[in-house]
Amino acid sequence: MEMCEKRTWTVIAVAASALVILAGLGLPMLRESVEAVGGDILSQTSDTLTVRCLGPEVTLTLNGFEGEVTFTNCFPNSTLSGSDDPATTDGSNISCTVQGPETELRISAQVKESFKFAVMGDSQGQNGILAEALEHVDGCEFVLHLGDMTPSGQPSEFDAFESTLGAITIPVLTTPGNHDVKLDGGDEYTSRFGSSTYSFEYSGVRFASVDSSDQVIDEDEIDWLRETLTGAERKVVVTHMPSYDPFGDNHTLDDASCDRVQQFVLEEDVDAVFTGHIHAFNYMQVESTDLIITGGAGGTLVDGVHHIVIVTVDETGFSHEKVDLDYAPPSSPYVQVIGKDGSTLDITYEDLMLMNLKEDDSSYENLYGNIAGQGHYRGVLVRDLLELVGGMAEGDLLTIAAADGYLQEFGFLNAYPDATWLNLQGEMIVSIELDGVLAPTWTEGPRIAMLPEDGLYSNSDCELTSYEGQGYSVYESAGARWVKNTFTITVEAAA
Repeated sequence: MEMCEKRTWTVIAVAASALVILAGLGLPMLRESVEAVGGDILSQTSDTLTVRCLGPEVTLTLNGFEGEVTFTNCFPNSTLSGSDDPATTDGSNISCTVQGPETELRISAQVKESFKFAVMGDSQGQNGILAEALEHVDGCEFVLHLGDMTPSGQPSEFDAFESTLGAITIPVLTTPGNHDVKLDGGDEYTSRFGSSTYSFEYSGVRFASVDSSDQVIDEDEIDWLRETLTGAERKVVVTHMPSYDPFGDNHTLDDASCDRVQQFVLEEDVDAVFTGHIHAFNYMQVESTDLIITGGAGGTLVDGVHHIVIVTVDETGFSHEKVDLDYAPPSSPYVQVIGKDGSTLDITYEDLMLMNLKEDDSSYENLYGNIAGQGHYRGVLVRDLLELVGGMAEGDLLTIAAADGYLQEFGFLNAYPDATWLNLQGEMIVSIELDGVLAPTWTEGPRIAMLPEDGLYSNSDCELTSYEGQGYSVYESAGARWVKNTFTITVEAAA
C-alpha cells in the first residue's frame, strides 16, 4: 500500500472555494484555506472548526476563516497562543474565537523531564473492561490505544468507545486495528481520530505510530519510519500487529512485514515497540529494544488476565509495570430471542442447558487463512430457539448480535440447513460450553458455532453458505460468523 493511502501526521486540509466570478463585476471571491500541522482537521463549517491533536504541539494556520476553533485531545497543561480571544478549556478541549483574516494558532504542552503514559489494546467493544482500565491512568500524560477498539468498525461501536473515553481528560492516541477497519470502518476511524499514521515528540521521546490494520507494513512505511525517527534522542514505534507471536499461533504481520520491522528496529536502535492484536501480555528485550505486546483491555484472552501497561520515562530510560484488572461481568446472564411478531423471550444460560443439546468438535478459518477456535462445542440449535418465538421462513432476516453490539446477519438455510448446506456448514448452534467449560466461565460464550461433519467451517464453506449481502460477501472470514457473547437473536419478516 502506498503511503499516500495512509495519511501522514502532517496534515494539510484545504477548504477552498473555486474561483467564482461575481456577476457583473469580474472579481474573484476570497480563497479560504486551513492548514494543520501536528493534528488533523476533523470537521469544518462556515463558522466552526474542530482539530484533533495528534501530539503535544499543534500549529493551525487560518486564512479567511472566522468563527469558533476547538482543539480536542489536548495534552495536560496545554496552552493556546495566537488568539486575541480568551481561550476556554473543557477537559482536554481548548476553544477560542477567530476573527481573521489571517491567524496562526498554536497549542503547546508543558515539557517534563520524566513522565508516565498508559498503553492498552484490543478492548474490542468490551467497554466495561475498558472503563476499569481507564481508572488506572491517573498521573499519566496520555494513553496509547493499540487498536481493535471496536468489534467491527461500526459507527455505534465507535460511539460507545468514545463515550467510555469521556471518563478521562488526558489525550488518547490511537492506531487502527484489523477489527476497526472492517465494513468500511477505516473511514469511520479517520473521521473520528484523524490520520492512521502520524508521529509526535514529547519530552525528548519521538513516537511513530504506523497503520498495520491490513497486516502489512510495507517498504514505504519503513522508509517513513526511518525518516521520522532519524535524529531522535529516544525512539518508540506504535502499531497494532506484532512481528512475532510468543504463543505460536502466527497472529502477526505477514512474513515479509515481520522481517522488515525486525530488521528496522535493530538497525535504527529503537528503544521500544508497543503492539496489541494478541490478547495477552508479553515482554522481551532484543538487544537494547523493549518489545511489549499488550492486548488485554477487553477482548477474549489467549493467556493471562485483562490488563494495561504503565510506562515510566526518566533519565535512566524506560520502565514498565503491568497492571491487572479486576473486572466482574454483569450478573444474571441470558440470551434474548425476538420473533418477527415482536414477541420476546429471555433464556438464562441455565435454561439453555436444560434444552435439547447438540455437540461436536469444530473450528473455523479466519480472514488470514489461520484455523482457530478448535474444540468440542455443546449448545442449542438456533432453529430450536427460533421455534420458541414463531420460527422463521425463507426470505426472513435473522440477526444475531453480541453484548458489545457486534452483529451478523443470516438467512433461512443457515438456521434450517438442507442437505447441501448441512454438509458445508453443519448445524448452527448457540454453544454454551467449550471443552467442558460453561459460560460465563467460558468467556466467549454463549457463542454461535457451526458444526460441519469435517470439523472445519472454512472460508470456502462460508462463501457457499452466505446469502447475498451477508456473511462472506461483506467480510471474507468464516470466523466472523461465530458471534461471541451472543446476546440477541432477532427474526424480521421478509419485506
